Amino acid sequence: MSLSRAHVFIVTGANRGLGRSIVKIIAQRAEANNETRHIIMVGRDQQALEQVAQADAKNTFTYIVPGIELGKPAHEITGPILSKLNEVLLSSPVASATSVYLTLMNSAGTICDLSKTVDQYSEEEVTEYTAVNFVSFAALTSRFLARAKTVPHVERIAVANISSLLAVMPFANWGLYASIKAARDQLLKVVALEHKDDPRVRTLSYAPGPLDNDMQAEVRASIGDAEQKQAYSDMHSKKKLVKTDDTAGILCTLLDDWTFESGAHIDVYDIIGLPSQ
Repeated sequence: MSLSRAHVFIVTGANRGLGRSIVKIIAQRAEANNETRHIIMVGRDQQALEQVAQADAKNTFTYIVPGIELGKPAHEITGPILSKLNEVLLSSPVASATSVYLTLMNSAGTICDLSKTVDQYSEEEVTEYTAVNFVSFAALTSRFLARAKTVPHVERIAVANISSLLAVMPFANWGLYASIKAARDQLLKVVALEHKDDPRVRTLSYAPGPLDNDMQAEVRASIGDAEQKQAYSDMHSKKKLVKTDDTAGILCTLLDDWTFESGAHIDVYDIIGLPSQ
């Protein structure tokens, strides 16, 4: 019997920014390694997702799950994603593979109102922010792991969380964002502990650095802390912000190499070193 490997990815927030770059790098690695990869792209905007789809990549199959609003009830988020995952897993290229890798890339998320300090939050915005950025993440992680462990011939099950330096170091005006990033990191540490005797399962929280993207532009425009505003503006003007393709490549290399400790928090600067002044 000939050996064949199928690698199935779910990428949330795939229609823009870092998520878009992750899809691009996954497809490039499929071509370079002559490996069949299936990418389930999750996001709100169907047209944007279609533009990201890797139609010309001979070793990559892309699937779209549009209309996903992270503030919806959790079952309305996990249901369509797991339905598409089941469809892909039952397709001939995956079902007939002798080795299956499954990876959930949690890239979707929002920043909080950076003009506010913690004492200025309303009950409503705390509830909404938590639902969008933690409840959906925890529910999808749970459903993905439960399904992945039942897949025949599965050899790797990875859950990657786009984290931040703010998950481990506090900065003013980032109260909600930092707290939720820390909670996501901790959830994956718990998953790692719960699966310490299952070598197939690993989790990773990856801090991609201050990115050169639309979200960083929003940070520079809205953050209430003058020192941070100046620091981010200086990084932008001196071109010290991290390119999304570059950091997506580092994340994909970490997952491909499979040498990271499960539950680890790894910062891009742990890999490339801090930028020079």
